[in-house]
Amino acid sequence: MKIFMDVTNACRSAQNTGMQRMTRKIFADLSRRVSVRPICWNPAGNRYTDLGKSEHRFLTRPFDVHGPAMARPEWRGHDPFTEFLRLLVRRRVDIDAAIGPDDVLLVPDIYRDSRRKVVPEFINRTPAKTIAIFHDATDLRLTSVYVDREKKSRPYVESLARYDLVICVSEEARRDLHHFWKEYGCGETETRVEHWPGELEGADHAGDPESANDSILYVSSFHGRKNHLRLLRVAEKLWQQGVTFELQLIGRDVGLPLNKIVRQIRRLQMRSRRLRWLRHVDDERLLRAYRECRFTVYPSLMEGYGLPIVESLLHGKPCVCGDNGALGEVARGGGCLIVDQSSDDSLADGIKQLLQDRELYLRFCREARERRFRTWADYIDKLLGYAERQPVGSSAACLASN
Repeated sequence: MKIFMDVTNACRSAQNTGMQRMTRKIFADLSRRVSVRPICWNPAGNRYTDLGKSEHRFLTRPFDVHGPAMARPEWRGHDPFTEFLRLLVRRRVDIDAAIGPDDVLLVPDIYRDSRRKVVPEFINRTPAKTIAIFHDATDLRLTSVYVDREKKSRPYVESLARYDLVICVSEEARRDLHHFWKEYGCGETETRVEHWPGELEGADHAGDPESANDSILYVSSFHGRKNHLRLLRVAEKLWQQGVTFELQLIGRDVGLPLNKIVRQIRRLQMRSRRLRWLRHVDDERLLRAYRECRFTVYPSLMEGYGLPIVESLLHGKPCVCGDNGALGEVARGGGCLIVDQSSDDSLADGIKQLLQDRELYLRFCREARERRFRTWADYIDKLLGYAERQPVGSSAACLASN
């Protein structure tokens, strides 16, 4: 058995958000156990290609290429010019000829390009096992935030019904997937829930909470659903009340270069507020930020999982967050101060409590250190088990017209 792994979004740039990090880790650990061939989709030629040296570096050592901190890491690698060069110099992968009946096609990331059509057509032809990992349906649920995403996200969700197996990262992600399959008139293929491992190399799980400084950390890209504007508004309210703390933001910018979030950061910094945007950083700087902060906040409105909450707990640091959906699946196990992240007052009260109530803070620190999460070895064992067994039934077809 050989696993053909679509690593497109993890091999074209140093972008290292949750999905890219998980893809890179899956590739690294699977490669130690079985034969894995990474492949990359080229949108300029609408075909899969093998990876070159630069793509392999991005996949295995992303920050060796362009340095430790960037606002827009995808700008160097995801651009049309680079994709055209890849089309010219990278070897084409004929998946019909390359992927045999005993092999597996593994697609661990979201796609909204022409793979929405090409991959389902391949699945209809191949006897090989096909597995996808589904992260979330936020594009389709938060229509007030993502007003223009359904046109591309719906065909992606429909295409997942063709796979032999879809692994969902949370119970909420699974419920959403089945909801939209039903709404779109799709049959239902097999789905399983496998939460991401809570194992982070370099995490300081037993750190001394008394030695933490007064910084609050938020790790997230600047997407609308991540709620940065509310957090910045709440932080300004607390600073005006005389509450002392530093707010640190780690994450890449999205949208227009001078969007509302960036403009508000600049305005607060011009008022000499203790606000730092460290941008998109490498793992070493990220781990240091977790170790040094007092606690973290994660006011995102909706997630497929909530990896930064887990990473905070792995460092023994409490997190202020909501408990709706997949966020609650992670947060309700302890170490998290639950708030209504859609309310300024609730979010402000939660932050203020952990800053000013020492006993409450130490209790949440103890709860965080007591949390236990699955290992990567267990996750890879499960993934290989799915890859090696026979499908329980034929892939489902979507009945709705695109």
